[in-house]
Amino acid sequence: MVLSFSGDAFLARRAARAAARELAATPDEVVVLGEGMDPEQIERAAAQGGLFGNGVLFLDFDEAFVGQAGVKARNQALDALARTSDATVVVLDSSATPARQKRYRGLGEHRHLPTPRYERLPRWIAAELREAGVRFRPDVPQTLADLFGEEPAAIASEIVKLASLDAELDADRVRELANRPAARTAFDLIERIVEGDAAAALVLARDLLERGEPAQRIFGALTWQFSLVADGVGLLEADGDVDERRAAAALGAAPAAARRALSVARHFDEDGLRRAIGMLVDADRRAKSGGDPEWALEGAVLSLARAFGARTVARG
Repeated sequence: MVLSFSGDAFLARRAARAAARELAATPDEVVVLGEGMDPEQIERAAAQGGLFGNGVLFLDFDEAFVGQAGVKARNQALDALARTSDATVVVLDSSATPARQKRYRGLGEHRHLPTPRYERLPRWIAAELREAGVRFRPDVPQTLADLFGEEPAAIASEIVKLASLDAELDADRVRELANRPAARTAFDLIERIVEGDAAAALVLARDLLERGEPAQRIFGALTWQFSLVADGVGLLEADGDVDERRAAAALGAAPAAARRALSVARHFDEDGLRRAIGMLVDADRRAKSGGDPEWALEGAVLSLARAFGARTVARG
């Protein structure tokens, strides 16, 4: 029997390992082949598993075959797998193409577990919360989706932490426990900047720094977000009625980020946002050339907020 898994790297690995544990009589009877595996090893290990009856062979293709260099070796491994008959084999191949998935189905059972996205993400989170025994209010799944985005591994880890609490959780408590200042306040910062609220923007920037976020990382986040908003302006100009799902796909961002980017984009033009990106890049370059990164960040935030504030006043 061959049972194979593909899709999201975390979800596929978790499911494959769970299947191997369930199929084996004891953990010691799971034989793992990863880096350096070859066809002879696969056939030899499969024969031993079939001989003794209870063994499970776990083939970690993710570890063994990386990039184009692994294509020939992986195909040889699949050929060897096709020659096994009595063994119980679990295969992890998260990046399996549709063609490989079809081949796996020809060998046995294949399960494809894609990364949950868009409206499926909060539904997946809710199911994970229930599975972990967490008591939660209806706003919690979307809050976790907003905080962590399309990161199943990070979300699953957070749910393990939440499951240790004997309390019903709401969105505010989850935000407090998650303690992810960059995820929680990065778009808050850009929104204060484009609103021209220099004081509030400076408070948020200093809060991020005091919580241990490196200035260069904040520079990078702001540059990416301004680029996302500028792209959102272009998207709105092409299609003013674009919805969140289509925007997320077009912008290459998580739905929550796309939603906030579009919200900001509705009030600004692409040229102004591109100039803001240039100001950030220049400030970051000066910081990396010997200046104080934190002062450079604070100065850039104040300059940007004042520039956007002046634009707002002029338009008014």
